[in-house]
Amino acid sequence: MRILLLSFLLLFSLSAAAQHKPVLFQQQSWIGYYPQVKFAKHWGLWFDSEVHTNDHYFNGFSQATLRLAATYYNNKNNKFTVGYGYTDYFPGEDHAYISIPEHFAWEQYQWFSNSRRNKLMQWIRLEQKFKEDVLDNYTAAGTYTFMYRARYNIYYNVSLNSKGLLPESLSLVMGDELYLYYGPHIENHVFDQNRIFLGLSYAVNAHDNLVFGLMNMYQGDLSGTQFKDNNVLRLSFFENIGTIKFKHTE
Repeated sequence: MRILLLSFLLLFSLSAAAQHKPVLFQQQSWIGYYPQVKFAKHWGLWFDSEVHTNDHYFNGFSQATLRLAATYYNNKNNKFTVGYGYTDYFPGEDHAYISIPEHFAWEQYQWFSNSRRNKLMQWIRLEQKFKEDVLDNYTAAGTYTFMYRARYNIYYNVSLNSKGLLPESLSLVMGDELYLYYGPHIENHVFDQNRIFLGLSYAVNAHDNLVFGLMNMYQGDLSGTQFKDNNVLRLSFFENIGTIKFKHTE
């Protein structure tokens, strides 16, 4: 919980530092499907997909993302993942009539600390991103801008059932994820965005969860001169297939 508190404090300090800069307020809805397949003691596949809308009412879409990766399960409390991702940015502000693709490689270390009544998940993720450049509203440049990004995510799940985290029960979920740019092409700033999430999780069974809640995403552009404050309604389904079992440890 100390790490979660520090993450919130960091967000507030970043917000205070950016108060004199323009902020654009937005609302979106996100839907995500996150299946994982474990086919051996130490090996599995990671897949996830997300669709983002332009507002809360599904009046058009802003982007879609797919990720595919291989996972090595070191033990029940930590795992390593390496994979490829693709994002399609649908027609938007500076490319009104064309979609813009982004390809990226990513690497992640994820670790867990569970008990009967709560789960704590953290990860560190590195990304190497290639996004196509834009000439105008009608034309993509055919060239790509490369950048690095680092992410730290902390996710806390606490049961609302006195008997603990059980199938067909609700739990409260809280999370914070910080995104930072890094590398030789980042000149003016390193802050990309911060995401704070608060919601409810319904345990469909012993290993699948449906999560719904509200996320605030505070994001800066590459120049560090314009910020977005985005309130997102988020619905996610986490499915674990195969030999994965999330057992609690005392």
